[in-house]
Amino acid sequence: MINLLECTLRDGGYINDWKFGYNAIKDMIKKFEMSNVEILELGFLKNEPYDKDRTVFNDVKQINSLIHNKKKNINYAAMVEVVNPLPLDMLDERCDNGIDTIRVIVWKTKHDENGNVVDALEEGYEYCKGIVDKGYKLCVQPARVDQYNDEEFIAMLNKFQNLNPMAIYVVDSWGTQNSNNVIHYIKLADKTLDSKIAIGYHGHNNLMQAFEISVSLVKLELTRKLFIDASVYGIGRGAGNLNSEIIAKYLNDTLNKNYNVIPMIEIYEKYIKEIYTKHEWGYSIPYYLTAQYNCNPNYGEYYGITKKLSVTSINNILKNIKDDDKVLFSKQKADFYQSKYEKNFDRFEEVIS
Repeated sequence: MINLLECTLRDGGYINDWKFGYNAIKDMIKKFEMSNVEILELGFLKNEPYDKDRTVFNDVKQINSLIHNKKKNINYAAMVEVVNPLPLDMLDERCDNGIDTIRVIVWKTKHDENGNVVDALEEGYEYCKGIVDKGYKLCVQPARVDQYNDEEFIAMLNKFQNLNPMAIYVVDSWGTQNSNNVIHYIKLADKTLDSKIAIGYHGHNNLMQAFEISVSLVKLELTRKLFIDASVYGIGRGAGNLNSEIIAKYLNDTLNKNYNVIPMIEIYEKYIKEIYTKHEWGYSIPYYLTAQYNCNPNYGEYYGITKKLSVTSINNILKNIKDDDKVLFSKQKADFYQSKYEKNFDRFEEVIS
């Protein structure tokens, strides 16, 4: 069974700093409810000041106040990232008239205060356990699935399935994967996880693969639930996400699903189109190059949009960024590599090494 997870109000916020506007947020929620998506993600839970015009919340009550006449056929969700989480003591227990599910981004490793790479999965596990203890359904979102070899991926699955999550995802955080790669991880998950646990897919369009991958997953005809993330007009970080309106039509046509695409199109016309005129997203050569060299897509945005470098320059810089520096973007690091390239054009690779 395929379930569509609508993530415009969360992933789309990377484009406009989650500043959709209070009235727009309420209207978009109503329209998404009319679209018959199974899962509706309303935003991020973070430990930062609250602004009613943004879909970033520091109290579950703030999200729950946006849910009126809760629809029984919709699972309402929010997301937390373990790197910068909302402390568990600030998280109220689940209530019947509020969000049902919390999705938790967990990382395989992280950099400690001394810059050393250390394990981060145990921290993620403990946070996820706290979510379950509060009564919420849990979706585990292991960032950058490409970091895991098969043995590591299976071990991660076995670890988190002890929490009886609603779903564990295959997350292509940087849009570097093709359908064969994703199917490989999906099949590993299908063999490893209890049949009651759904498998999810969250992709990005750096290589324009999100729709093709989703179609290939539908054709697998898994006997368990499969969650597919999408957003209106693909609004989302970097090169953007799978388009809700496109995958909804495909699922209607091929699986006789009953998604109402018109409210999605109305959301585009009324809200998303204006955002796009101010902050473009979607496929571009700089984002393609970050996927090619397995770099944080923020490098593509910085070099391509902020610094307006040529694609030749971006290519030459990215291919020489050290592996450790590819993961965590900073302007300081980006400027360092650009400076080295511009000062030592003819022998750039030698200077970096």
